Amino acid sequence: MKYDSYGNVAYAPQIDGSAITAPHEQDYGHPLPKRRVQEQTRTKTLTRTRVQTREAGHVSPFAVIGFLAVGVFAALLLMSYAQITILGDSMVAMQNQYSTLKVTNEELSAQYEQVFDMRHIEDIMGTTMMRPEPEQMVYLDLSQPDTVVVFGEEEGISGMEGIAHGFGDILAQVFAYF
Repeated sequence: MKYDSYGNVAYAPQIDGSAITAPHEQDYGHPLPKRRVQEQTRTKTLTRTRVQTREAGHVSPFAVIGFLAVGVFAALLLMSYAQITILGDSMVAMQNQYSTLKVTNEELSAQYEQVFDMRHIEDIMGTTMMRPEPEQMVYLDLSQPDTVVVFGEEEGISGMEGIAHGFGDILAQVFAYF
């Protein structure tokens, strides 16, 4: 036999007629032994295994409360992000307004200084200007303490009234959002 392969003889060889053939009964003069077919008997029957399933259980009230709490907190988180975005936009607008007002203040201050220039006033009034007399002078008494309250430093409400007021503020913000 001649193989046309590149080192691999697993593929079909070319048969050139010199192959050995299987023996037949006439070559030996007596019959060849017959092959006996063996029958196998099954002694074990196949059975399908039963799968155990778990019965459907009831829903825990704590799980329901937990999921509701997570939902409420997620909604509050989204609302706070929306408020942060709104406050950021208003802060940028106020900064732009502040810079505009600052420029306007500088312009008005320069105009004010030009209007109240003493040389200019003396030129306009001439000799008609006089010094004030002692009965025309007024003195301010600033010995009393201040009663000014700075924004954000007001006294807070404490106790149950403070808790109720804070909860009312939260509910008002939630209703204002929706």
